[in-house]
Amino acid sequence: MEPHSVLNSQKIPSRSRAAWSRKIFTLIFMVSIGLNIYFILHNNPDAPAPLETATEVAAKSEPVPVAPLPAVPVPAAVDEAAVEKKTPAPALPVAPRKKTKLERVEVKRASFSSQDFGEGKEIHALHFKVRNSLSFSTCRIMQEGCEQMSAYISRLLVWFFDVESNMRNGDSVHLVYEKLDSEERFKILKLVYKSEFAGKTFQANFYRTGELDYGVYYDQEGKEIARRIAGEAAPIQDYQEITSLPGDFRGDRGGHAGTDFKAEVGTPIFSSFEGKVTRTNWNIRSNGYCVEIDHPREGVKTLYLHLSRVLVKPGLYVKKGQKIAESGNTGRTFAPHLHYEIKGRGKRKRIYNPFEFKHLTTFNREIPTQHWEDFVHTVRLYDQALNES
Repeated sequence: MEPHSVLNSQKIPSRSRAAWSRKIFTLIFMVSIGLNIYFILHNNPDAPAPLETATEVAAKSEPVPVAPLPAVPVPAAVDEAAVEKKTPAPALPVAPRKKTKLERVEVKRASFSSQDFGEGKEIHALHFKVRNSLSFSTCRIMQEGCEQMSAYISRLLVWFFDVESNMRNGDSVHLVYEKLDSEERFKILKLVYKSEFAGKTFQANFYRTGELDYGVYYDQEGKEIARRIAGEAAPIQDYQEITSLPGDFRGDRGGHAGTDFKAEVGTPIFSSFEGKVTRTNWNIRSNGYCVEIDHPREGVKTLYLHLSRVLVKPGLYVKKGQKIAESGNTGRTFAPHLHYEIKGRGKRKRIYNPFEFKHLTTFNREIPTQHWEDFVHTVRLYDQALNES
Protein backbone atom coordinates (compact mmCIF):
# COMPACT_ATOMS: atom_id res chain seq x y z
CA MET A 1 0.00 0.00 0.00
CA GLU A 2 1.38 3.42 -1.01
CA PRO A 3 1.69 6.13 1.62
CA HIS A 4 -0.65 9.10 1.45
CA SER A 5 0.45 11.90 -0.90
CA VAL A 6 0.56 14.48 1.93
CA LEU A 7 3.35 12.58 3.66
CA ASN A 8 5.52 12.72 0.55
CA SER A 9 6.07 16.48 0.97
CA GLN A 10 7.22 16.22 4.67
CA LYS A 11 10.84 15.83 5.78
CA ILE A 12 11.00 13.37 8.70
CA PRO A 13 14.16 13.94 10.87
CA SER A 14 16.41 11.08 11.78
CA ARG A 15 15.60 9.48 15.20
CA SER A 16 19.25 8.97 16.17
CA ARG A 17 20.17 12.63 15.65
CA ALA A 18 17.25 13.84 17.86
CA ALA A 19 18.10 11.43 20.69
CA TRP A 20 21.71 12.62 20.85
CA SER A 21 20.58 16.24 21.02
CA ARG A 22 18.39 15.54 24.07
CA LYS A 23 21.21 13.73 25.92
CA ILE A 24 23.70 16.60 25.40
CA PHE A 25 21.17 19.15 26.65
CA THR A 26 20.41 17.12 29.81
CA LEU A 27 24.14 16.76 30.62
CA ILE A 28 24.76 20.52 30.32
CA PHE A 29 21.73 21.23 32.55
CA MET A 30 22.91 18.87 35.33
CA VAL A 31 26.45 20.30 35.32
CA SER A 32 25.04 23.82 35.62
CA ILE A 33 22.91 22.89 38.67
CA GLY A 34 25.88 21.20 40.37
CA LEU A 35 28.13 24.27 39.92
CA ASN A 36 25.43 26.54 41.40
CA ILE A 37 25.06 24.36 44.52
CA TYR A 38 28.86 24.27 44.99
CA PHE A 39 29.23 28.08 44.93
CA ILE A 40 26.25 28.59 47.28
CA LEU A 41 27.59 26.23 49.94
CA HIS A 42 31.18 27.59 49.92
CA ASN A 43 30.45 31.27 49.64
CA ASN A 44 27.34 31.63 51.99
CA PRO A 45 28.40 32.16 55.65
CA ASP A 46 24.88 31.30 56.86
CA ALA A 47 24.89 27.85 55.26
CA PRO A 48 24.59 24.95 57.76
CA ALA A 49 27.81 23.19 58.71
CA PRO A 50 28.32 19.60 57.71
CA LEU A 51 26.98 17.00 60.13
CA GLU A 52 29.30 15.81 62.87
CA THR A 53 29.39 12.46 64.56
CA ALA A 54 27.99 11.94 68.03
CA THR A 55 31.50 11.66 69.47
CA GLU A 56 32.62 15.02 67.97
CA VAL A 57 29.50 16.76 69.30
CA ALA A 58 29.98 15.37 72.79
CA ALA A 59 33.65 16.49 72.83
CA LYS A 60 32.85 20.11 71.84
CA SER A 61 29.64 20.63 73.88
CA GLU A 62 29.63 22.02 77.41
CA PRO A 63 27.80 20.17 80.23
CA VAL A 64 24.14 21.17 80.73
CA PRO A 65 23.18 21.90 84.33
CA VAL A 66 20.51 19.45 85.58
CA ALA A 67 18.45 19.83 88.74
CA PRO A 68 19.42 17.12 91.26
CA LEU A 69 16.85 14.33 91.75
CA PRO A 70 15.23 14.03 95.15
CA ALA A 71 17.04 11.65 97.45
CA VAL A 72 15.50 8.18 97.57
CA PRO A 73 16.06 6.01 100.64
CA VAL A 74 18.30 3.07 99.77
CA PRO A 75 18.51 -0.09 101.84
CA ALA A 76 21.77 -0.51 103.76
CA ALA A 77 22.75 -3.55 101.71
CA VAL A 78 23.43 -1.40 98.64
CA ASP A 79 24.89 1.69 100.35
CA GLU A 80 27.97 2.54 98.18
CA ALA A 81 29.68 4.59 100.87
CA ALA A 82 29.47 1.70 103.26
CA VAL A 83 30.97 -0.64 100.68
CA GLU A 84 34.01 1.64 100.11
CA LYS A 85 34.70 2.07 103.84
CA LYS A 86 34.13 -1.64 104.52
CA THR A 87 31.87 -0.63 107.43
CA PRO A 88 28.20 -1.37 107.82
CA ALA A 89 25.93 1.50 106.88
CA PRO A 90 23.32 2.73 109.34
CA ALA A 91 19.77 1.55 108.71
CA LEU A 92 17.83 4.09 106.69
CA PRO A 93 14.05 4.55 106.84
CA VAL A 94 12.35 2.86 103.93
CA ALA A 95 8.88 3.81 102.72
CA PRO A 96 6.35 0.98 103.11
CA ARG A 97 5.97 -1.09 99.98
CA LYS A 98 2.75 -0.53 98.09
CA LYS A 99 0.78 -3.71 97.57
CA THR A 100 -0.18 -4.06 93.94
CA LYS A 101 -2.25 -7.14 94.62
CA LEU A 102 -3.75 -8.72 97.68
CA GLU A 103 -1.43 -11.04 99.56
CA ARG A 104 -2.80 -14.37 100.67
CA VAL A 105 -3.77 -14.37 104.33
CA GLU A 106 -5.02 -17.43 106.13
CA VAL A 107 -8.22 -17.25 108.16
CA LYS A 108 -7.12 -17.07 111.78
CA ARG A 109 -8.81 -17.62 115.08
CA ALA A 110 -9.42 -14.44 117.03
CA SER A 111 -7.17 -14.10 120.09
CA PHE A 112 -10.00 -13.68 122.57
CA SER A 113 -12.09 -16.03 124.62
CA SER A 114 -15.21 -17.17 122.82
CA GLN A 115 -16.85 -17.88 126.18
CA ASP A 116 -18.10 -14.28 126.15
CA PHE A 117 -20.23 -15.22 123.14
CA GLY A 118 -21.53 -18.46 124.63
CA GLU A 119 -20.21 -21.95 125.18
CA GLY A 120 -19.35 -24.00 122.11
CA LYS A 121 -19.23 -21.05 119.70
CA GLU A 122 -16.30 -20.82 117.31
CA ILE A 123 -15.55 -17.15 116.68
CA HIS A 124 -13.21 -15.81 113.98
CA ALA A 125 -12.16 -12.44 112.60
CA LEU A 126 -11.07 -11.30 109.14
CA HIS A 127 -9.32 -8.17 107.86
CA PHE A 128 -8.69 -7.49 104.16
CA LYS A 129 -8.86 -4.91 101.39
CA VAL A 130 -10.98 -5.14 98.27
CA ARG A 131 -9.16 -5.99 95.01
CA ASN A 132 -11.04 -6.45 91.71
CA SER A 133 -14.26 -7.60 93.39
CA LEU A 134 -15.61 -8.61 96.78
CA SER A 135 -15.86 -12.26 95.76
CA PHE A 136 -12.28 -12.30 94.42
CA SER A 137 -10.93 -10.61 97.56
CA THR A 138 -12.77 -12.92 99.95
CA CYS A 139 -11.61 -16.04 98.11
CA ARG A 140 -8.00 -14.85 98.32
CA ILE A 141 -8.07 -15.13 102.11
CA MET A 142 -10.56 -17.96 102.71
CA GLN A 143 -9.92 -21.49 101.55
CA GLU A 144 -13.46 -22.78 102.08
CA GLY A 145 -16.84 -21.11 101.86
CA CYS A 146 -15.54 -17.88 100.33
CA GLU A 147 -18.42 -17.47 97.86
CA GLN A 148 -20.94 -17.95 100.63
CA MET A 149 -19.18 -15.47 102.89
CA SER A 150 -18.98 -12.95 100.04
CA ALA A 151 -22.75 -13.27 99.54
CA TYR A 152 -23.37 -12.64 103.24
CA ILE A 153 -21.20 -9.50 103.19
CA SER A 154 -22.95 -8.20 100.07
CA ARG A 155 -26.32 -8.86 101.67
CA LEU A 156 -25.44 -6.39 104.44
CA LEU A 157 -23.68 -3.80 102.28
CA VAL A 158 -26.62 -3.48 99.88
CA TRP A 159 -28.44 -1.40 102.50
CA PHE A 160 -25.61 1.17 102.50
CA PHE A 161 -24.68 1.57 98.82
CA ASP A 162 -24.79 -0.03 95.37
CA VAL A 163 -22.31 -2.88 95.71
CA GLU A 164 -21.90 -3.37 91.96
CA SER A 165 -21.05 0.24 91.03
CA ASN A 166 -19.82 1.95 94.22
CA MET A 167 -17.31 -0.59 95.55
CA ARG A 168 -13.69 0.49 95.02
CA ASN A 169 -10.27 -1.15 95.14
CA GLY A 170 -8.71 -0.37 98.51
CA ASP A 171 -11.94 -0.44 100.51
CA SER A 172 -11.30 -2.01 103.93
CA VAL A 173 -13.32 -4.95 105.26
CA HIS A 174 -13.24 -6.05 108.90
CA LEU A 175 -15.60 -8.64 110.32
CA VAL A 176 -16.24 -10.97 113.22
CA TYR A 177 -18.17 -14.11 112.40
CA GLU A 178 -19.30 -17.35 113.97
CA LYS A 179 -18.63 -20.65 112.26
CA LEU A 180 -21.72 -22.87 112.14
CA ASP A 181 -22.23 -26.59 111.66
CA SER A 182 -25.32 -26.06 109.49
CA GLU A 183 -25.63 -25.44 105.74
CA GLU A 184 -25.34 -21.70 106.38
CA ARG A 185 -21.74 -22.29 107.58
CA PHE A 186 -21.20 -18.71 108.83
CA LYS A 187 -22.98 -16.04 110.83
CA ILE A 188 -21.56 -12.52 110.58
CA LEU A 189 -21.65 -10.85 114.00
CA LYS A 190 -20.07 -7.53 113.07
CA LEU A 191 -19.08 -5.94 109.77
CA VAL A 192 -17.03 -2.75 109.44
CA TYR A 193 -16.64 -1.46 105.88
CA LYS A 194 -14.60 1.64 105.01
CA SER A 195 -15.84 2.98 101.66
CA GLU A 196 -13.55 5.13 99.50
CA PHE A 197 -16.50 6.11 97.30
CA ALA A 198 -18.71 7.31 100.15
CA GLY A 199 -15.84 8.62 102.26
CA LYS A 200 -17.25 7.01 105.41
CA THR A 201 -17.27 3.79 107.42
CA PHE A 202 -20.37 1.59 107.66
CA GLN A 203 -21.15 -0.83 110.49
CA ALA A 204 -23.54 -3.73 110.96
CA ASN A 205 -23.85 -5.32 114.42
CA PHE A 206 -25.91 -8.45 114.97
CA TYR A 207 -28.18 -8.27 118.02
CA ARG A 208 -31.23 -10.15 119.20
CA THR A 209 -33.68 -8.99 121.85
CA GLY A 210 -36.00 -11.18 123.85
CA GLU A 211 -39.07 -9.89 122.01
CA LEU A 212 -37.84 -11.05 118.59
CA ASP A 213 -37.58 -14.56 117.27
CA TYR A 214 -34.68 -13.55 115.03
CA GLY A 215 -31.64 -11.32 115.41
CA VAL A 216 -31.30 -8.03 113.54
CA TYR A 217 -28.35 -6.00 112.22
CA TYR A 218 -28.02 -2.47 113.62
CA ASP A 219 -25.57 0.33 112.95
CA GLN A 220 -23.44 1.84 115.73
CA GLU A 221 -26.33 4.13 116.72
CA GLY A 222 -28.78 1.28 117.24
CA LYS A 223 -30.73 1.75 114.01
CA GLU A 224 -31.63 -1.32 111.96
CA ILE A 225 -29.73 -1.22 108.66
CA ALA A 226 -32.46 -2.99 106.66
CA ARG A 227 -35.75 -1.26 105.92
CA ARG A 228 -39.13 -2.81 106.62
CA ILE A 229 -42.51 -2.44 104.94
CA ALA A 230 -44.94 -0.70 107.27
CA GLY A 231 -48.49 -1.60 108.25
CA GLU A 232 -50.93 -3.94 106.56
CA ALA A 233 -49.10 -3.68 103.22
CA ALA A 234 -46.25 -5.86 104.50
CA PRO A 235 -46.52 -9.27 102.76
CA ILE A 236 -44.77 -10.92 105.72
CA GLN A 237 -44.15 -9.53 109.19
CA ASP A 238 -42.19 -12.22 111.00
CA TYR A 239 -39.06 -13.16 109.06
CA GLN A 240 -35.40 -13.79 109.78
CA GLU A 241 -33.77 -11.62 107.12
CA ILE A 242 -33.96 -10.47 103.51
CA THR A 243 -31.70 -12.66 101.41
CA SER A 244 -32.24 -11.18 97.96
CA LEU A 245 -33.54 -8.03 96.27
CA PRO A 246 -34.80 -7.31 92.73
CA GLY A 247 -31.93 -7.16 90.27
CA ASP A 248 -29.62 -9.57 92.09
CA PHE A 249 -27.71 -11.60 89.51
CA ARG A 250 -28.61 -15.29 89.34
CA GLY A 251 -26.07 -16.68 86.85
CA ASP A 252 -27.63 -18.21 83.73
CA ARG A 253 -31.12 -17.24 84.95
CA GLY A 254 -30.35 -13.52 84.76
CA GLY A 255 -31.46 -10.96 87.31
CA HIS A 256 -33.70 -11.82 90.26
CA ALA A 257 -37.23 -10.43 89.90
CA GLY A 258 -38.37 -10.42 93.52
CA THR A 259 -37.51 -9.94 97.17
CA ASP A 260 -36.75 -13.06 99.23
CA PHE A 261 -37.77 -13.07 102.90
CA LYS A 262 -36.16 -15.92 104.81
CA ALA A 263 -38.81 -17.37 107.13
CA GLU A 264 -39.91 -20.63 108.69
CA VAL A 265 -42.46 -22.81 106.96
CA GLY A 266 -46.00 -21.80 107.95
CA THR A 267 -45.34 -18.07 108.47
CA PRO A 268 -48.48 -16.03 107.57
CA ILE A 269 -48.49 -14.23 104.19
CA PHE A 270 -50.72 -11.20 103.49
CA SER A 271 -51.94 -9.33 100.41
CA SER A 272 -50.20 -5.97 100.07
CA PHE A 273 -53.17 -4.24 98.42
CA GLU A 274 -56.80 -4.78 97.63
CA GLY A 275 -57.32 -6.74 94.43
CA LYS A 276 -58.47 -9.83 92.55
CA VAL A 277 -56.71 -13.20 92.63
CA THR A 278 -55.88 -13.93 88.99
CA ARG A 279 -54.20 -17.32 89.30
CA THR A 280 -52.72 -19.81 91.77
CA ASN A 281 -50.26 -22.71 91.61
CA TRP A 282 -48.98 -22.19 88.05
CA ASN A 283 -45.59 -23.65 87.09
CA ILE A 284 -45.38 -25.51 90.40
CA ARG A 285 -42.06 -27.12 89.46
CA SER A 286 -40.29 -23.73 89.69
CA ASN A 287 -42.67 -21.53 91.71
CA GLY A 288 -44.04 -24.13 94.07
CA TYR A 289 -47.45 -23.25 95.46
CA CYS A 290 -48.05 -19.63 94.50
CA VAL A 291 -50.54 -16.76 94.25
CA GLU A 292 -50.91 -13.82 91.84
CA ILE A 293 -53.15 -10.82 92.65
CA ASP A 294 -54.09 -7.95 90.33
CA HIS A 295 -54.23 -4.42 91.79
CA PRO A 296 -55.72 -1.95 89.24
CA ARG A 297 -55.60 1.01 91.64
CA GLU A 298 -51.83 0.71 92.11
CA GLY A 299 -51.26 -0.41 88.52
CA VAL A 300 -49.35 -3.56 89.51
CA LYS A 301 -49.63 -7.25 90.22
CA THR A 302 -48.12 -8.96 93.27
CA LEU A 303 -46.76 -12.52 93.28
CA TYR A 304 -46.13 -14.80 96.27
CA LEU A 305 -44.05 -17.93 95.55
CA HIS A 306 -42.71 -21.07 97.30
CA LEU A 307 -45.72 -21.31 99.64
CA SER A 308 -46.60 -24.27 101.82
CA ARG A 309 -50.32 -23.51 101.77
CA VAL A 310 -52.62 -21.40 99.55
CA LEU A 311 -55.80 -20.00 101.17
CA VAL A 312 -57.40 -18.24 98.14
CA LYS A 313 -58.73 -19.20 94.69
CA PRO A 314 -58.69 -17.45 91.29
CA GLY A 315 -61.48 -14.89 90.93
CA LEU A 316 -61.63 -14.09 94.65
CA TYR A 317 -61.40 -10.43 95.75
CA VAL A 318 -59.12 -9.84 98.73
CA LYS A 319 -58.57 -6.85 101.01
CA LYS A 320 -55.32 -5.14 101.90
CA GLY A 321 -53.63 -7.04 104.72
CA GLN A 322 -55.81 -10.16 104.28
CA LYS A 323 -54.07 -13.47 104.94
CA ILE A 324 -53.78 -15.35 101.65
CA ALA A 325 -51.20 -18.10 102.29
CA GLU A 326 -48.38 -19.49 104.43
CA SER A 327 -44.72 -19.45 103.52
CA GLY A 328 -42.92 -22.65 102.61
CA ASN A 329 -40.11 -24.34 100.75
CA THR A 330 -41.81 -25.62 97.59
CA GLY A 331 -40.62 -25.37 93.99
CA ARG A 332 -37.08 -24.42 93.02
CA THR A 333 -35.67 -23.22 96.33
CA PHE A 334 -32.74 -24.03 98.61
CA ALA A 335 -34.28 -22.93 101.93
CA PRO A 336 -37.67 -21.87 103.30
CA HIS A 337 -38.52 -18.33 102.19
CA LEU A 338 -41.12 -16.10 100.56
CA HIS A 339 -40.47 -14.77 97.08
CA TYR A 340 -42.42 -11.49 96.91
CA GLU A 341 -42.66 -9.74 93.55
CA ILE A 342 -44.23 -6.49 92.34
CA LYS A 343 -44.55 -6.10 88.55
CA GLY A 344 -46.42 -3.87 86.11
CA ARG A 345 -49.83 -4.91 84.75
CA GLY A 346 -49.06 -4.21 81.10
CA LYS A 347 -47.08 -6.18 78.54
CA ARG A 348 -43.96 -4.34 79.61
CA LYS A 349 -42.54 -6.51 82.39
CA ARG A 350 -41.41 -3.80 84.78
CA ILE A 351 -40.23 -4.99 88.20
CA TYR A 352 -40.46 -2.72 91.26
CA ASN A 353 -38.29 -2.73 94.37
CA PRO A 354 -40.77 -2.83 97.28
CA PHE A 355 -38.52 -0.56 99.36
CA GLU A 356 -38.67 2.11 96.66
CA PHE A 357 -42.28 1.62 95.47
CA LYS A 358 -44.40 4.77 95.88
CA HIS A 359 -47.44 2.89 97.23
CA LEU A 360 -45.48 1.30 100.10
CA THR A 361 -44.15 2.98 103.24
CA THR A 362 -40.88 1.76 104.77
CA PHE A 363 -39.11 2.38 108.07
CA ASN A 364 -36.07 1.31 110.14
CA ARG A 365 -36.55 -0.14 113.60
CA GLU A 366 -34.40 1.04 116.50
CA ILE A 367 -33.06 -0.67 119.60
CA PRO A 368 -35.67 -0.45 122.37
CA THR A 369 -34.56 1.71 125.28
CA GLN A 370 -34.63 -1.19 127.73
CA HIS A 371 -32.09 -3.12 125.58
CA TRP A 372 -29.68 -0.27 124.85
CA GLU A 373 -27.09 -1.11 127.54
CA ASP A 374 -27.02 -4.77 126.54
CA PHE A 375 -26.64 -3.77 122.89
CA VAL A 376 -23.70 -1.51 123.75
CA HIS A 377 -22.07 -4.34 125.73
CA THR A 378 -22.48 -6.70 122.74
CA VAL A 379 -20.92 -4.19 120.35
CA ARG A 380 -17.95 -3.77 122.71
CA LEU A 381 -17.38 -7.52 122.60
CA TYR A 382 -17.33 -7.39 118.80
CA ASP A 383 -14.89 -4.46 118.83
CA GLN A 384 -12.65 -6.31 121.28
CA ALA A 385 -12.63 -9.30 118.94
CA LEU A 386 -11.57 -7.09 116.03
CA ASN A 387 -8.84 -5.30 118.00
CA GLU A 388 -7.35 -8.48 119.45
CA SER A 389 -7.48 -10.57 116.29
